[in-house]
Amino acid sequence: MKRITAQLFIGITLLLCFGMQAQAETINIEIKNFNFYPPDPVIDVGDTVVWTNKMNYGHWVISGVDMRHNNKFFSYLLLKGTKFSYTFRTPGDYPYYCPIHSMQAMISVVGEEPSEGTPQEEGGEKKRRRRR
Repeated sequence: MKRITAQLFIGITLLLCFGMQAQAETINIEIKNFNFYPPDPVIDVGDTVVWTNKMNYGHWVISGVDMRHNNKFFSYLLLKGTKFSYTFRTPGDYPYYCPIHSMQAMISVVGEEPSEGTPQEEGGEKKRRRRR
């Protein structure tokens, strides 16, 4: 009986330590003063970015650089108070822009692509990294 109890305890401990998935986060970016704030966040794979237009002018959020769309994401025209979101599932740098006002920024996504049944970070802890 003691052996079964010890094995059960070890199994539960391992499950708690290594079997927990890191929680995806939502990162909010505001469009204000003809810029994106924060302009260049570093996020984790699986996080969702939500852009919100705080201005009286319409804006787009289009992936690519120098007015060249690269087909990763494309918002509808964001009027004041409207939002657009995108979940980043692959690591890499994602430049984006607003073609109306020449605003440009970048999302950097770090981490590995999640595979089924594999925790994204050991112990379920997610480390937040920010570009300096």
